Amino acid sequence: MAMFTLIRNADVYAPKHLGKKDVLVVGRQIAVIDDNLGFLTEGYGADLDIEVFDAKGMYLFPGLIDQHVHMAGGGGEGGFHYRTPEIALSHITTAGVTTLVGVLGTDGVTRATSELLAKANGLDFEGVTTYIYCGAYQVPTRTITGTPRSDIVLIDKVIGVGEIAIADTRSSHPSEQELAELASEARVGGLLGGKAGVLHLHVGDDDTKLSILFELAKRTELPKTMFVPTHVNRNPDLLEDAVRWGQAGGIVDVTSGIRPDKHDNISVKPSKAIKKLLENGVPPHHITMSSDSNGSSPIFDDSGKLVAMGIGSIATLWEETRDTIVEEGIDIETAVSIVTKHVARLLKLGHKGAVKKGMDADLMLTDDKFQIQHVFAKGRLVVEDGKPVVFGTYENVHTVPGSPGSKSEAGKEDKDRGRTMLDSEEDDPDDFPDMDERQHKSRSRNYCC
Repeated sequence: MAMFTLIRNADVYAPKHLGKKDVLVVGRQIAVIDDNLGFLTEGYGADLDIEVFDAKGMYLFPGLIDQHVHMAGGGGEGGFHYRTPEIALSHITTAGVTTLVGVLGTDGVTRATSELLAKANGLDFEGVTTYIYCGAYQVPTRTITGTPRSDIVLIDKVIGVGEIAIADTRSSHPSEQELAELASEARVGGLLGGKAGVLHLHVGDDDTKLSILFELAKRTELPKTMFVPTHVNRNPDLLEDAVRWGQAGGIVDVTSGIRPDKHDNISVKPSKAIKKLLENGVPPHHITMSSDSNGSSPIFDDSGKLVAMGIGSIATLWEETRDTIVEEGIDIETAVSIVTKHVARLLKLGHKGAVKKGMDADLMLTDDKFQIQHVFAKGRLVVEDGKPVVFGTYENVHTVPGSPGSKSEAGKEDKDRGRTMLDSEEDDPDDFPDMDERQHKSRSRNYCC
């Protein structure tokens, strides 16, 4: 990978529209944004190791931030065989997502916050930026250190508590007092740890909707902006409550993975939900959208019987953003801010969510139809011409020893099934390589599949 990357002639939305610009990336950061940086490849600059991308006719956006991903899998409603799988690196990057926050969900029994943390660390090593919430649906909730407050303070990647379920038959139906205590844990943890300390809330189909949040707002001094109710487009009545919550100064999170289909004729299409929120006076910076990727999407009938099961896709985040622009007529800057800038502000990720000097070089290039072409994560090209060029460690299952296709004939001895080893002449004098060195060695020696 070249030390310098020069993206030329892109129409830049930072997400504020900057017009046609050249962007120079040095290492993992954006170094310069200017009208014409072509001189860097001329004269003395010709000796520099600069990789040039001609982005003429393309839009350049910040990489997307998805604050609700079941990165270690989720689900389980319906039995063990309905446990959803972990997310793969290339699924994340080809969706334009460069930063994501992991959640557990319904299953806090066979899945644990420590497992989620391990997955987040793995994805971070493979190339994207990750954080997690401690907890699961139930209250008291699941933690690593014993309390949500200490998780947030002591564990770098924990930035809040979630997803805690309210207004749902699968929740533990926390009282106002219990939710207030949990919110206080998140807030104080955030203050002590210098983090967002948000309380991320799964909202179900119960008629109570967001009533518990309105009551908490009346009787406590907890800031409304620390509560993040998600899935607010689950049904029209809940969306109406979300409009009121947003108008009152709260945050509302639309779920891009909840869309009407043959099993669901109740939910509101995410792009239309965003338009409704905006038209009803909810401030744009109080609206975010996340995918619920790799979470289960169960459909129950009126008697509570499971009748259908799906799985969330991270690709829906940009699909619905595009529809917000193309189908609903929302301006590009506003629509893109909902999945970049506003999320970064909410989660206190000061180095994310914008194309700006000194920020992380998380960048997404699309064509004029808003189809994703190239993605950079922390300055590294991970998607080129719409296809992944960097993969997760075990993403290609056919190269994993013992898997179908990893040996020529089933039942026969395979001498290549052992571990990939270093050649004797490849001894590394550095016994403690840093992450950059280890990532380079993993790529060059094909440890990653």
